[in-house]
Amino acid sequence: MGGPLSLAPQKEENVITEALTRQCIQIGGNHTEADKSERHGLEGVSTQAADIQQQQKTMPYKDIEHLAFGFKHIVQIDHLIGLVNLKKLQLDNNCLTKIENLDHLVSLTWLDLSFNSITKLEGLSKLKKLTDLSLFSNKLERIENIETLEDLVVLSLGRNSISAFDNVMYLRQFKKLRLVNLAGNPIAVLPDYRSYVLSHIKDLTYLDYRRVNAPDVASAIEQHQDEMIELGEKEAIEAVADKEAAETAAHVVLMKEANLEGIETLLEDMVKADAEWGKLGQVPGLVDGWTDVKDKAGIATEEFKALMLEQHEKKKSEYQEWWAVVEHALAQKDTAAKQVVLVFQKTKKHVFRSIEDRQEEEADKSEELLADLRIKRSALAESLSKLEVESREILLELLAEFDRRYSDLAEADRSHYTTYFATVRDLDSRFYEACNTTALLSLEKYGQEGSDLEALPEEARTLLQDKDTLLNAVQASHDAHGTVLDGIEDRLTSHEIKSAASLVAEKAAWTEQRHRRRVAEIIGLLKMLRQEMNEVQAGGDDDDE
Repeated sequence: MGGPLSLAPQKEENVITEALTRQCIQIGGNHTEADKSERHGLEGVSTQAADIQQQQKTMPYKDIEHLAFGFKHIVQIDHLIGLVNLKKLQLDNNCLTKIENLDHLVSLTWLDLSFNSITKLEGLSKLKKLTDLSLFSNKLERIENIETLEDLVVLSLGRNSISAFDNVMYLRQFKKLRLVNLAGNPIAVLPDYRSYVLSHIKDLTYLDYRRVNAPDVASAIEQHQDEMIELGEKEAIEAVADKEAAETAAHVVLMKEANLEGIETLLEDMVKADAEWGKLGQVPGLVDGWTDVKDKAGIATEEFKALMLEQHEKKKSEYQEWWAVVEHALAQKDTAAKQVVLVFQKTKKHVFRSIEDRQEEEADKSEELLADLRIKRSALAESLSKLEVESREILLELLAEFDRRYSDLAEADRSHYTTYFATVRDLDSRFYEACNTTALLSLEKYGQEGSDLEALPEEARTLLQDKDTLLNAVQASHDAHGTVLDGIEDRLTSHEIKSAASLVAEKAAWTEQRHRRRVAEIIGLLKMLRQEMNEVQAGGDDDDE
């Protein structure tokens, strides 16, 4: 039980080559000969088959969406590079023993590896768009390494060697799973198999080709009631933890987008960078004022965050509004360009028909029609060029206005950074002024005969036995805080201005790239029209000859 039942004919082992790949391209379903004969007759079959073969030979790899390598005696998955849009891949009924070299096929939604000799479920973690996966009739013993395939709807693992219920438990994480096939595995003959699967995998529609109904699910859950209650409580706790983790991750992303990284941990980072802080903290009362600093800085930080998040939204709105205006302006010009091309194409079609209908003795008249059409082609070139020049000018004007408005927001942000960091510096400086005062009082207190200096920790005694040592430690601590403040302020303000300039530069580059692309399109269109007119003229000359 569990071994593959391959229907592939015995023949020489094969590898995937370009020739084989092209042979296996599926186009429009590649209907059977019987189907095509019924619909088109034998002549239609021949024509359609020839068309499919031609497409198979010439289709760019990037356009291939379906490959069927079934019954090809393939021994290794390889040489599937360039298939960036491949959605359906059939490798059934071959001699495969390992899943490999599929990571780059990120567009796959359907993968069939049935009837092979694969021993381990692996090599699929990057295929996150998979909805249908089949490894029916292989040599798998465990369901594993597919937790990233969150969109799985269909999973067929029948006729393998899966024997333990923990494999079913593994499938509980797939919220979209609706069809599971485990028939033919050792697990499927266990007494509680069906009830265990129905109770542990939610929302199944089919299990082992049998429709799942609500009463069966309810009965299965009741049968495993104690375990399901425990499992439900555990999952509820995990859901809360997952929600908190997701909110934290989203908050981190928002702070980065709003250029506020490091603001919420600023005071912690100042203390972490302070080599003297631990020593100063052992001197009684010396750093007690830091609690007040944290409270006041916390209020200032929350107000600053609210302000900067509001500024962030303004910048997003500014960009979105600008881009909407850009799209509208380009759409108007594109519509105008399409209209003049359409008018010319109608005229061209009429002229070509007129020339085709004329007799040989009317060749002069045909030449007149072509000459007039060439004049219209020149007018078309002028109109399209003018529209494109206008489009580019509009874009440059809009970009200049966007640059001004967005840069104003960035400059305002820089001012806000300056104000906020000045507030924190002021709080820090006042704290160290108080520290110096407390330090001098402590030197006086513990310098007196009969003080309890000896009762203090060693590092505190060392500081209090020498005035310079203590005051230098306080100053070094202050300097460390200042270094952190300066570093974070410089990083944030620099990023604010640079990111604004970078966005504008990116859109300026896009504007020029778009312009060059559109000019190339116009040149290409005009060249094609000229070639068509030359061919019509040459056809007339051939008739004359």
